[in-house]
Amino acid sequence: MRVRLRDHEFEVGAAERTGAYWREVTQGTWEPRTFPIFERFIDREHSYIDLGAYVGVTLLYGCQLARRAYGVEADPIAFTELHSNVEANRPVTDNVQVAQVCIAPRSGTVAFGNCGEGGDTASSLLFGNRRTHWMVPALSFEDFIRRHGIDDCNFIKMDIEGGEYALLPTMLAYLRAQRPTLHLSLHPCHLGKRRIGWIGKLVARVAATLRIRPCLRLYRHLYDHQGRPMSFRRLLWRCLAKVTIDVVLTDREWNTV
Repeated sequence: MRVRLRDHEFEVGAAERTGAYWREVTQGTWEPRTFPIFERFIDREHSYIDLGAYVGVTLLYGCQLARRAYGVEADPIAFTELHSNVEANRPVTDNVQVAQVCIAPRSGTVAFGNCGEGGDTASSLLFGNRRTHWMVPALSFEDFIRRHGIDDCNFIKMDIEGGEYALLPTMLAYLRAQRPTLHLSLHPCHLGKRRIGWIGKLVARVAATLRIRPCLRLYRHLYDHQGRPMSFRRLLWRCLAKVTIDVVLTDREWNTV
């Protein structure tokens, strides 16, 4: 399948499992606000890291804007398709490296799972105790950076289905030193153990959001997905009310329309 997104094109293998997903992408209805963010903050002088690359739509788009692109996906079913899509787009993707690894608070081996059968966009470090799970290699973010020799990253996309709440505090030193723009998807819907009731889930959301506050406060600007400035208080309220929240943390101005 030939996919055209704005001014960029690439080939993908539209498997039965992901066919509907790719049709949504080609119709422009899948996260249309994501791509202007990439265009604003990724550039040819720097690399970018895609944490939670799934089957590659953002990676295949972002690599055409960046000097180098690094795609990370721990779900083995999704990674197989991701790797195939990267290979199908050579030489456009010659600046891409993909890794089947879970970026986690500590390096080692972790249980990584899915509430369904796997291979969709909802696999997570939080679901390692579900029926569908895999034992996968894990790297801390610092170990991942060292292993790949990345010294020029100025943009990170993080969409890891709730794992961000544990991972972000371990990235604080790197974020403070390097200041990459962070395109972050928060998933408060995955927080809190099952059967703890709605009050317990609200408490879990507040506690988790407060834990990542030091990372959020590093940056001059906190924007929502449409480029509108946000306060931490507003973000906290949205975490209580929303399933997912997409934000951009950056030291750079975002000129909105």
